[in-house]
Amino acid sequence: MNCSTMNYRKLIILPIYNQERFLKKSIPLLKNINSDVLLIDDGSTDHTYDVITEYSWLMYIKHSQKLGSGASFITAYEYARDLNYDVIISLDHRNIRYAEEISQLMDNISYGYDIVNSSRILENFNYHHIPQHHIDATAELSGTINNLTGFDLTDPLSGIKALRTESLKNMELTEFNHGLYLQIWIQAFYFGLNIIEIPAQSGIGFGEELRMYNDPLNLFLSILHSEKCLYNKNSIN
Repeated sequence: MNCSTMNYRKLIILPIYNQERFLKKSIPLLKNINSDVLLIDDGSTDHTYDVITEYSWLMYIKHSQKLGSGASFITAYEYARDLNYDVIISLDHRNIRYAEEISQLMDNISYGYDIVNSSRILENFNYHHIPQHHIDATAELSGTINNLTGFDLTDPLSGIKALRTESLKNMELTEFNHGLYLQIWIQAFYFGLNIIEIPAQSGIGFGEELRMYNDPLNLFLSILHSEKCLYNKNSIN
């Protein structure tokens, strides 16, 4: 890790829901990482709370009911903002190469980027195992975003990323589902943020977010359309 990144006050956020089995394996891997770790429990109904009580070094916030991935991110961002963290690093509990993921995210943040996105598609050697309709839907979302912004994203719904807390201060993030990540990209362009996408340490979990919704493509395209109308670059004075 670039030595300059050591000066950042970092908050690792790990959104979870009914993940007691995964947590027993993955949480110990975060103990020796030089960052605070916040678990955002989106209303779990299993024994997640009993598992995390064994790890007193963790910070933990639980929603009273299941709200969605976007809601978990909003909760984590507000926590990071209010407690003056410089950088938020969002991870996926399934991709347990945490140290490597965090290192490459922070290395890129240190180059001056506002947002570093980890793509589960880039350099994914198991790409041929991904259902084609997941690839097609993600490609359409990526193409729409890239046409609107000039970005070069391949995995816009990835929950693995690093963000400068200060860079989000003007954003209005309202989506409680995965559409929040789409709001981030459109508003990042509107507010002139610098972004970069890098390969994730693992492609595990790619496409699973699309299975959570009845008609995910149209849902997410409608969110992009709304964001495009609200955040029209041509309207900036």
